[in-house]
Amino acid sequence: MTIKVIKYDDKLLELEFEKEDHTIGNLLRSYLMKDKHVKLAGYRVLHPITGGIRLVIHTDGEENPKDALINAIQKIEEETKELQEKLKGLFKL
Repeated sequence: MTIKVIKYDDKLLELEFEKEDHTIGNLLRSYLMKDKHVKLAGYRVLHPITGGIRLVIHTDGEENPKDALINAIQKIEEETKELQEKLKGLFKL
């Protein structure tokens, strides 16, 4: 996965993810929007055939957008581990 920083300051972060699509874009957007300091989190697909998304995070300034993204990724990781454990117990994996 290749990620480029397009814009970054204390309230705004804009990243470009090459060869990614709605799967990661919507996942990150939905977790970012749970953060009370995130005022806007959205993405757009750069090209329907070649893929790539541009993710935009705008915060109220009380939290750095980079930190908001890291927190969202940590929450995704925690919930994924919890799901994995539940499935292991369910299917005796």
